[in-house]
Amino acid sequence: MVRSAATEDLANEAGSSRLALLLAAGAGAAAATPLFRRLLRIGDAAAASKAQDARILQLVLQLEYTQVAFYEQALHQASLEGELRDFAQTALGHERQHLAAIKRALGAKAGKRPRFEFGQATKNSEAFRATAIKLEDIAVSGYNGQATNLTAGTLAAAAEIVSVEARHAAWVRAIAGEVAAPDPVDKPLTATQVAAGLRAIGLRT
Repeated sequence: MVRSAATEDLANEAGSSRLALLLAAGAGAAAATPLFRRLLRIGDAAAASKAQDARILQLVLQLEYTQVAFYEQALHQASLEGELRDFAQTALGHERQHLAAIKRALGAKAGKRPRFEFGQATKNSEAFRATAIKLEDIAVSGYNGQATNLTAGTLAAAAEIVSVEARHAAWVRAIAGEVAAPDPVDKPLTATQVAAGLRAIGLRT
């Protein structure tokens, strides 16, 4: 699809979004982790292949592990109520299904569940809500960032997941009283940025 100059300008504006500080904070720690060093060998210009699909799915697996653990801990510890609790329960159900699908796709090569240290993000509703927005934004932009690196079949499956992640992002923003779609376009995240974002939120290896 040919992008107009106006669309490119909008994409550049979206790049300086709320995620910038979050990603910068986690970048150094992520790069120093052996697991992430392996995942980050995904090249932007590399031809799509089944082998590359598997490398990208390992990154997505870490994302889904993080989402499942985050929602599980928050539901046990953050005293969520009302629509916020409904959101967390619904999102958890979806993320568990996403995680199961990614693990099935990887089979015996699926990485093990990492450790997590979410801190206050899973201890109170306000911190949970703010972190959920960041995490769902990372999910949407992370899936989008790897779309062109996937084979057609894997891309079709990923598209079914990313559209649900986008609905999560809009839903939790609405609960927070924020605009559900604050930007006209979403800037895709690289594998490096996804890894940094997950580390900043609480993923540990």
